[in-house]
Amino acid sequence: MSHTSRLHVYATAWSLREYPTKTDEWSWAKKFAAIRDAGFAGIMSPPREELAGRGDLVYWSIGSLGVKHDVGAFFDQVKELGATHATIQLGDVDTPVRDAIGVAQRVMIASVEAGIPATIEAHRDTFTETPEKMWALCDGYRELTGEILPVCFDHSHFAVVRHFAAPYWPKLNERPDILAGCPRFHMRPFTGHHCQIPATLDGVKRTPEYALWSDYARELMRFLKTQGTATDIHMVPELGNAAPAYGLSCFPDIWEDAKVIGADLRRWWDELV
Repeated sequence: MSHTSRLHVYATAWSLREYPTKTDEWSWAKKFAAIRDAGFAGIMSPPREELAGRGDLVYWSIGSLGVKHDVGAFFDQVKELGATHATIQLGDVDTPVRDAIGVAQRVMIASVEAGIPATIEAHRDTFTETPEKMWALCDGYRELTGEILPVCFDHSHFAVVRHFAAPYWPKLNERPDILAGCPRFHMRPFTGHHCQIPATLDGVKRTPEYALWSDYARELMRFLKTQGTATDIHMVPELGNAAPAYGLSCFPDIWEDAKVIGADLRRWWDELV
């Protein structure tokens, strides 16, 4: 049991992409200051040179790697930027399972060589977009290497693929053997029909759908505190503002919602003793 595990909450650069508008987007210095002021430990972003100016914010890198990509070059790039972790969106929806397992093995070898821990993300439009393919990847990797594949779960994609109805947790805890060792989570509020929903109506008052999602988030946290093996848990309220635009025109301010979710995640974690 991992009762002493610590929670670290990040902002995603995606929440501030083309924010507040495409024509009046904040400077990177202003984005970094806003992330720091909101109490986030760091920033999750694909590698880009502007991240060198992030100051004391921890850098959680993310990228897409497939059969034809130079895995080592990606890790060299994020290492130069000072990344402490790399989450990988693996392959394509039509990548054969044997090839996906091979890419995962290459990723983990490059991860060790670079000294940057890595996780494979459950994500739409990649090999891992369905639970069945994620389990096939994890089981195949374990059969090949004898090791458990480190995973970064974004349960919103699985919930939408299967159109789950609330309560979500009993259905999403399908493989506790894999979930128990996971150190990274993308915590985007979802329903079984929408992989991103508003957290608030107005920046303050929570939506009814978010309240149902919060039950899942608390149960996940309870599981990690009582059955998880990771010492440090890293979460990001991955709300997208633009490019791609997961949010709809009727949504409230995405960045304000991201800050609300970040504060809620920290509070819920602390309440579980």
